[in-house]
Amino acid sequence: MSIDKKLSQLERELDALRRKVKGIEDLKVASEVFDKATLLTLYELANKGYIDLLYGVIKTGKESNVFLAKDSDGKPLAVKIHRIATSDFRAMTKYIEGDPRFTGFRRNRRGIVYTWVRKEFKNLERAYLNGVRVPKPVAFKNNVIIMEFIGSDSTPSPMLKNVGLSQPEEFFRDLLANVKKLYCRANLVHADLSEYNILVKDDLPVIIDLSSGVVREHPYASEFLHRDIANLVRYFRRYFPVDYDEVYNYITSCGGEGGVPEDS
Repeated sequence: MSIDKKLSQLERELDALRRKVKGIEDLKVASEVFDKATLLTLYELANKGYIDLLYGVIKTGKESNVFLAKDSDGKPLAVKIHRIATSDFRAMTKYIEGDPRFTGFRRNRRGIVYTWVRKEFKNLERAYLNGVRVPKPVAFKNNVIIMEFIGSDSTPSPMLKNVGLSQPEEFFRDLLANVKKLYCRANLVHADLSEYNILVKDDLPVIIDLSSGVVREHPYASEFLHRDIANLVRYFRRYFPVDYDEVYNYITSCGGEGGVPEDS
């Protein structure tokens, strides 16, 4: 079967999803997400056995959408698709430049978005291997990344901002332990950490959206870390007093904790 016929077949399969999208604005988003290049990428990932079916939207954003998918065994997965046309690729360069893992990337819109996706996969991989509670990365290609679905059955876990915590201090301690692992073991700063990028599953935090994450040697790593901590302190002060300096010192006191190789 020719590539054009394969694309047409895939487009027909995705039409069912497009028709389920409600509202003119969402229809516009759907048309932006499933361009020809993305359809081909999805086809290639499906052909390699990573995904079998693509379902509805889990999360919509300005630059990406996350969809529920299932593999051939019916296991749920999350498929994050970055929209090439609407991504703020100029802002992305601040997080890519200065990272020794990503040198020589193409500086046009598509090249930057593809590097951004590769960075998120590598960050997830590094975090996961070092015991940080993040979605397990599965595969990536071009502007698409496949990862573990965080939720129950086909229902996604809620964002922290939408949850009233029954034991906020325990939750906060667990969250800080994971941020410390991210910093000390994985050698990463999240760089976009807030109540919007933390899911709550079984009363425990799961850190998501690591595409902005930078290595500690990055020229803006310190600035990003301070911003992350300020966001956490601001949010949890609604529950109990939180001292910024104590949180900062806890996260950055790494001692002899080791991590993964620097080129991973």
